[in-house]
Amino acid sequence: MCLGGMDTMLGKRNCRMGSCSGTAITTLDRQALCLNHFLSRCYEKLEGVDPRGRKFSAEPVDVASMRAFIEECSRKTLDISLQSKNLSNLQRGRLLDILLWAGELFLLLRAPRVSLAESIASTGDELATRAAAPNY
Repeated sequence: MCLGGMDTMLGKRNCRMGSCSGTAITTLDRQALCLNHFLSRCYEKLEGVDPRGRKFSAEPVDVASMRAFIEECSRKTLDISLQSKNLSNLQRGRLLDILLWAGELFLLLRAPRVSLAESIASTGDELATRAAAPNY
């Protein structure tokens, strides 16, 4: 499905996902994608970087690459939303959902980071302080 002048650098290239023969409308992670594969790739990657869905891990997180992806995803999603004329309501809804999710993640990444262990320790200290207070 051609969505009217999306990315002039793509020309008439096809989507690079598997055997998809759809026309690429944009790139994500330097890969030409049709609209459907762009949407699924955004959802997949946002789910992968969302700390709310991950189990606690001592493994370091590359915040810079997470931010870079979130910014690219947001920018490309907005470009598609504003420049495409033949979007269905479902496609528009998915694009909006991606923009909102990316915005939430960007705010989460800007918030001061507190580890799970620090959070548990501070909660324990607060409970001990309350228990020791005579008027509580």
